[in-house]
Order: sequence, then structure tokens, then C-alpha cells
Amino acid sequence: MKRNNFQGTMKLLKLYLRRDRFILPVWILLPMILLVGQVSFVGAMEDWREFITELSSSPLTQAYLGSIVPLSKEGAVLWRAMLQGSMAVMLGASLTTIRHTRTEETSGRTELIFGKSVGRYAGITAALILSCMGSLVAGLAGVAALIGGGFALDGALLAGLTLGFSGCLFAGIGSLFAQVFEHSGAARSSIFALYGFTMVPMVLNNIAGGRTLWAWFAPESWFRITEPFGGNYFWPLIFFVLISLVPMVVSIKLLEKRDLGFGLLRQKDGKPNAKPGFSTPIALAWNQHKRGIMIWSLGMIFLGGSMGIVAPNISESISPLLTEISSWAATMQNLGDQEGFIAALIYILGLMPGLSVFAISGVLSLKEQEKEHYAELVLSRAVSRGRWMASYLAVVFIGSALILLSLGISTGLGWSIAAGDLSYLIRVLGMSLSKLPSVWMIVSVSAMLYGWVPRFSGILSWMILGIFILIEMMWEAGLVGWSVLKLTPFAYAHYTIPIEKVAIFPLLVLILIAILTVWVGIKGFSKRSIQ
Repeated sequence: MKRNNFQGTMKLLKLYLRRDRFILPVWILLPMILLVGQVSFVGAMEDWREFITELSSSPLTQAYLGSIVPLSKEGAVLWRAMLQGSMAVMLGASLTTIRHTRTEETSGRTELIFGKSVGRYAGITAALILSCMGSLVAGLAGVAALIGGGFALDGALLAGLTLGFSGCLFAGIGSLFAQVFEHSGAARSSIFALYGFTMVPMVLNNIAGGRTLWAWFAPESWFRITEPFGGNYFWPLIFFVLISLVPMVVSIKLLEKRDLGFGLLRQKDGKPNAKPGFSTPIALAWNQHKRGIMIWSLGMIFLGGSMGIVAPNISESISPLLTEISSWAATMQNLGDQEGFIAALIYILGLMPGLSVFAISGVLSLKEQEKEHYAELVLSRAVSRGRWMASYLAVVFIGSALILLSLGISTGLGWSIAAGDLSYLIRVLGMSLSKLPSVWMIVSVSAMLYGWVPRFSGILSWMILGIFILIEMMWEAGLVGWSVLKLTPFAYAHYTIPIEKVAIFPLLVLILIAILTVWVGIKGFSKRSIQ
């Protein structure tokens, strides 16, 4: 590689830092907040030893979260916070890299930058430096949180570095996907799919005891290899660095093999003649989203069905231990361990960090259509702006309903078959469909932002979702009250509320607000210029 290929890297890094000055701190500070919350959560228990001993012996927690290692207060904190923190860092780092590589290239800004004295590798290198630097800063912030909680320096440092290197790996993978795919949406979807795939070796590792080769294939389980506050093994960090460098080097090499503006996988041309029914904007929108809806539905069927089958194995002795922690735990006791687990599962997959991702991604596809000038082609025909935008939003609304229906049926059937009681099917289906107004609220907010502030709609949409999730986690940790949680759409179909006690009126109000917000977004799109 010639040295001048990297010319201008630091200048681009400064530019990327300025552009990400609002969104970057969100995913950098989130792991620290999660660690602080988990420290408070464990510290609030009168007898945390009994609590973690019970959870360590549960087959369910062994499979999903694994055993608590070491069996101490420090281990109890890392047991949950490292999984959540790694998700924030891995997704944040990879999406940041994709944004400053593939998204910039698709929009044409990369071509403008290359018109200056900038090397070919400057953009991708600056993006990787930014993502890795952000990941390591997130890890160091986690170190500060652990030390502030009274934990040992060496274990805290090891936990923070392990967390940071997991983000570096996904930063490299994000740059790799940016070279392979022609559109940023495909690259982002692949990142989410890959993260979901890493949960398979994570579960296999947890089932096998937590110290197997499977842990190397799941960055969210890397802390089980280094064992902070336990074995304190620093030597795996060397391998984490080497593993993270592989996709980075490969992505830079692939940059030499392709033309600017294209990916290694070229998009296939469509059929020369469309079907008779393919003459409306909603038909076009459905054709573009039907594959994603099918993939999301199949994923929900697999996850929901498998988790529903294991629900009867949940220990009935967990709730009495949880009641001493917070109002959350007291409410969970009213549901029972099995129903509480199913309700939390539906909440996570069907709303919080699950289907909300599909909702926002679906709305932001409008932005991609506009940037790539496809919207201009459609609107040059006898199609109004409002009709075009409403068609895409209708598909997102319908798709989210189909995905939630798939989740409810598969989970309910799994639980009913395992428990020998088919009445659970209707109950779980109600849990799933009750999340629909909240998901539609997420869709409507993203639509309004796209209609009025398209330039910042992506950043603001993800930031708002992140704030909602942060409020949820702070409530679980007892840092905020229910009145604060009610500021989010999550509270009105919350997993702690039994399905027969879910109030219908607030859900109807959410639907009305969503309709009004969508109308406002369409009005904004009708009045502004096409980008």
C-alpha cells in the first residue's frame, strides 16, 4: 500500500467527529450507564449471594445469560451488563463505520471528497479509527463505572478492554459489509443478522458451561474468556486485537477490487416487464420490503417457538427472591415465573430493541429511495408525494403487524405444547399484538422526522429509540420511577402488566397519535424539496 493512499485521514477523522458529535456519545456512554445501573441493582439486594446462586442453577439463565463467573458481586454485575453493553458497542461501532463508508459513497459525498487531495484509503481508515476509538472510550468509561462501584482496578480494566475490543471487531465487520453490499441498508441489515447469529454460539457456550471454543465466536461472551475479577486473563486480548484486524485489512484490500459507488455484490436488474398488479406505489413498496418482512417473521418464529418450549422449565423460586429488589420484581411475582418470562421475551423481541429496529429501518428506506433518486422517478409519474410516502408507511405498518402475529403464534404454541395447555396461545397472542400501537408510534415519529428534517431523521430516530431503551433500563435498575417510564410508548404495553389488565384506551390513544404524527410527516414531505 502506498503511503499517499492514506493522505487526509486525520482531516476526515476530524470531519467525522464533528458530524457524530451528537450520536457518538450515546452509544459510547450507554455501557457505562448500564454498568452503573447493574451495580445499583445488585447493591439493592439484601442477600445477593442467594439470588445469584439461584440464577446460576437455573437451566434457563444458564442458556441465555450463562453462569455467573466469578460467583461474586462483581460477577453478578458483569453477568448482565456485559451482554447489554457489548450489544450497544458492537452495533454502535459497526453502524458508525457503515455510515461513514457505504452511506457516504452511495450519497455521492465520497466522490466529492476524492476530488481533493485525499487518498483512496483515507475515508475507510478514518471511519475505522473513529469506531475503534469510540469502542475503547466506551470500555474505559465502563472501567470508571466499575471502579466507582468499589471494584478492583485490574478486573475493571480487563472488563473494559474486553468490551472495547468487541466493538473493534464489529467496526471491522461493518467496513467489510460496506465493501460487499451496494446499499447501506443491506449492510446494516447484515450487521443485525450477524449479531443475531452470534447468539447461537453464545447459547451453545452457556449450555456447555461457559468455557468452550464457542465463546470465541460470540464477542458478547468474550468476558467469559478473560474472566474479569476471576481468573483475570489478559492474554486473550492479544488474540482479540488480531481477530479484529482481520476484517479491517480485508475490507481495505477489497476496496482495491471494486469501483467507486458499487459493491462486490452487484444489485440484480429487475424483470423487463412488470406484472399487471405492479402499477401502484404500494405494490412497489411491498415488493421492496416483503423479503425483509419474511426474514423477520421467520426469525421471530424460531426465537419465539424455542423460548416458548423451555418456559415450563423456569424455576418457581426466583420470584420470591426478586420481590426484595424493586417494584418491577413485585409485579413479576404477580405474573408468575413462566408467564413473566414469556411477557419479557415478547416485550424484548416485539418492541424494545426488537421490532423497533424494523420499524425505524423501514421508514428510513424512504430516505434511501430519495437519496438514490428513485423517488424522483416515481414522483415524475401521476403519483403524489403523499401517496408515495403513505404507501411505504402502510407496508411498514402491515409488516410489523405480521411479524408480531408470527411472534405471538409461535411463542404461544411452543408454550402451550410444552405445558399441555392450549389456552396459553390466546394469552401470548394478546401479549404480542398489544405491542402494535407502541411499534406504530415508533414508526410515526420516524416518519414525522423524515418529512420535516430528512437530513437528521436517521440520527434522531435512533437517538430517540436509544433514549426510550435507556429509560427502560434505568427503571429496571430503580433509578427512575414509573411516571418517567410512562413518557415512552413502552409503558402502555409493558411486560409487567398482565394482559387482562392492559388498558385499551391508552393503546387507542397511541394509535390516534401515530395517525396524526404520520399526517404531520406527510405534510412536511409535501412542502419540502426533494433531496
